[in-house]
Amino acid sequence: MTGTATSTTRGWRTIERYAYVERAYDDVWPWLAGHLSTIGDPLPDGGRALSVHIRPGGKEISRPVRLRVGGLVCADGHAVAALDWADAEHPRMFPTLAATLEIVPVPNRRRDVTQVGVRARYRPPFGPIGAVGDRMLGVGVVDVTLTNFLEDLVDAVADTVAPSPRPRPGPDTAAEPEAPDGDVERLFLTVDGLAVRPGGGVGVGRALRALPGVVGVAVDPFTGLVAVDHDPARCGAADMTAALVGPFGG
Repeated sequence: MTGTATSTTRGWRTIERYAYVERAYDDVWPWLAGHLSTIGDPLPDGGRALSVHIRPGGKEISRPVRLRVGGLVCADGHAVAALDWADAEHPRMFPTLAATLEIVPVPNRRRDVTQVGVRARYRPPFGPIGAVGDRMLGVGVVDVTLTNFLEDLVDAVADTVAPSPRPRPGPDTAAEPEAPDGDVERLFLTVDGLAVRPGGGVGVGRALRALPGVVGVAVDPFTGLVAVDHDPARCGAADMTAALVGPFGG
């Protein structure tokens, strides 16, 4: 069950990337709300200036980026903010990106984990010629840029936000919810690529939780282990696999 969240829509490309931090959502989003307004240096005409490191052709270079981040909006148990960036010196030579930053709690009763992700649309450089260049340069630049941006965010959260007082689980119970009751059984799945799959670990949890007969899902995005409590008379492993393969293109 693997998949990569990158697709094409008439001149624009779409991509999703996710990172995870073992901190409570209610602590993460307000801290990031303040942090996002301070990263980089302020620009006279708005936005923030920061440097990103990319490796086109295997050679690492640093590019100045103009980043604009909208206010964080919280609703229905998650927080979102609009963001866009472009190369500050040569915007037509590097991909221009418009995105949504999402902060969502990962379903897991035994540990506090928050997913920080970006769902983005980007325009390859050089107009129509960029459709070819994107395969060689654009998608790699966007992938590395998003991945590094998210890793920097979750590293900053881990370094600054205090962990939950709940005890840290051992490796054998990291994704395991409380024991099921009655006729409910527990099935463990291993799901790969939670940093690049559409919806990330939260999307996996939602797809499984929507199945008839599923009463609980716990996801450990660090190991890819997913515990599913379900009524075996109503759904089984084949249904769960199909639920993941369909929306995730695995």
